[in-house]
Amino acid sequence: MTKILVADDSETILLLLRTRLEMEGYQVSTAVDGQEVVEALAGAGPDQYPDLILLDAMMPRMSGLDVLRTLRDEGRETPILIVSAHRADETLSEAEGLGANGCVPKPIDFDDLLGRIASLTAA
Repeated sequence: MTKILVADDSETILLLLRTRLEMEGYQVSTAVDGQEVVEALAGAGPDQYPDLILLDAMMPRMSGLDVLRTLRDEGRETPILIVSAHRADETLSEAEGLGANGCVPKPIDFDDLLGRIASLTAA
């Protein structure tokens, strides 16, 4: 089963994403900020590491872009999609420069999101 880690500081968005992705057959874990993501992944073994990460661009303690930078600096090649409600073009440009696999604008188009996830996690 494909494992997805979703990080967003909005409990509503986390619940919505978790519910919808689980309905599609994904195993979903969540984090409420970027620091929680980095801490969770630091202790994750190969069988626990997610197959894809969805990061909100703007979160407390550590932004999604900072998490992206940290993971890429560590050599992690896990597909990462940045989710952004603000300045989508600017965020996309910065995120791609840091090694993101794309940017998903809010409000989220679930058909688009599911298509991106499927293409990034296809074996």
